Amino acid sequence: MLRALFETGVKPDLVVGTSVGAVNAAWIAGRPTVEGADALADVWLGLRRQDVFPLSPLTGFAGLLGRTNHFISNANLRAILETHIPFERLEDSALPLHVVATELKSGRAAILSSGSAVPALLASCAIPGVFPPVTIGRLEYVDGGVANHTPLTVALELGATKVYVLPVGYPWLNREPTNALGMALHALARIVEQKLDAEVAMYRHAADINVMPQLDLADVSPADFSHTRELIEWGYKTARRELGAALSNGRAQTLPEKVRKTLRLARAA
Repeated sequence: MLRALFETGVKPDLVVGTSVGAVNAAWIAGRPTVEGADALADVWLGLRRQDVFPLSPLTGFAGLLGRTNHFISNANLRAILETHIPFERLEDSALPLHVVATELKSGRAAILSSGSAVPALLASCAIPGVFPPVTIGRLEYVDGGVANHTPLTVALELGATKVYVLPVGYPWLNREPTNALGMALHALARIVEQKLDAEVAMYRHAADINVMPQLDLADVSPADFSHTRELIEWGYKTARRELGAALSNGRAQTLPEKVRKTLRLARAA
């Protein structure tokens, strides 16, 4: 979706992100170009479930016994962020970046626009019960999606008059979760799904709000990293279709060959 937006001349003045959307927002805030979007795709294409959700029997057992408040360590996710986010502090990004997290004690949304980038992103991604809360200053934070997953109000308060929403969609909600990780992701997705349409309708009068097509591929769990290329391909094509005609220079509406090649091989297999 980001690549399609840049190709059709949509260049953001600021970016706002929640949960995994905050990670993508941070990357693109550091490299706000078509090439930056392609490099972000490369990062995701190199990840597997164990890289992000390293299930550990020891940590999981401790969580069940009440000795920890989470089932999965965020050490792997921290390492990914430290490796790939192209700046150390939020205010050092090329574009103004605003990360949404949730104050654990109050349940209120918090907008993080300055300070160390990695803790802010870890906080925004801290799915309750799955990852540990993140302490910033004297407060503990969890996933921004708990309070405000599609933060239209944040963008509007920051002065946005035209907003592009990049939702992921949740067709896999039709399938019953089979494990604790799936259950936590399922519950969070239900919250998000129910709020998006209502918020868009509520603030439609306040700005030009453009919602990109939501994911419509069947049964791909957010913990399943084996369909990344297929999801990127689908997101690009549907966003291009939504945004209008082909590029004025006549280039085909396709992803770079290196992205399509493995997809064709995967389909052939």
